[in-house]
Amino acid sequence: MSDLILATVKENVSLTAIDAQTGIIEAAVTVGEVGTVKPHEVTLSADRTKAFVSLYGSADYGPNNVPANKIAVVDVVGMSLLGHIDLDLYYGPHALYTDRDGKIWVTVDPNRCVLVIDPDSWVIERSIWLETPGHFSSASPDGTRLYFGAKEYPVVTEVDIAAKEISARIPVPVGAQAVRVSPDCARVYVGDFHRPLLHVIDCASRKLVETVPLTGVPGWPFNSRDGRYVIVTTYDEPADRGYVEILEAGDLNSRRVVEV
Repeated sequence: MSDLILATVKENVSLTAIDAQTGIIEAAVTVGEVGTVKPHEVTLSADRTKAFVSLYGSADYGPNNVPANKIAVVDVVGMSLLGHIDLDLYYGPHALYTDRDGKIWVTVDPNRCVLVIDPDSWVIERSIWLETPGHFSSASPDGTRLYFGAKEYPVVTEVDIAAKEISARIPVPVGAQAVRVSPDCARVYVGDFHRPLLHVIDCASRKLVETVPLTGVPGWPFNSRDGRYVIVTTYDEPADRGYVEILEAGDLNSRRVVEV
């Protein structure tokens, strides 16, 4: 079996499997409802046989006036829908993560919580109140901590995964888009909410220690496999131009900008 890329597609409300070598679409499983229940994020089960897909609602963050309250579960071996986890009064599921015990973590924006779900029984085992929307998340590579960006709220929240409780609230200047923990667990890269800036949090001191300029407003920061680079997707809305910005991890002010 070839390597597959799993992608959520909002337009046809599917989880789509793409051959990583050829780019050919191998399968598309309908997980939501066109126009009203759109898929956003995805995580795999610990054994990589199932995908859990957050069904956020009718729109993106902000105008999502009709949030959904379900997570789709897909058999990725046979690419078929197994069913939906009903979140009851928890709405707007978004960021997803599978911890080392196989538990599924999902944020629910309107409730300002993160839920911990058993992947087999589909039962909600814990609800942790973040106090802000946990729209974006990133886990430390050692599997001990989860960090949540809260959009317009000026804080990044750290959660102890084993204890399942908040361990820190780290102030940021304005707000946070996506976040990413460095491969050595030493830093958290935080995209500024609406300015072309990338903030850096020191994990040991839990303080903001650096801010570097970008060409566009950041979307997602990523780490290169060897840890040498931080790659940030950015967008200049007035000019309607998108970029990939490649920063040296050892000197974030050293960067290359690729227009896409």
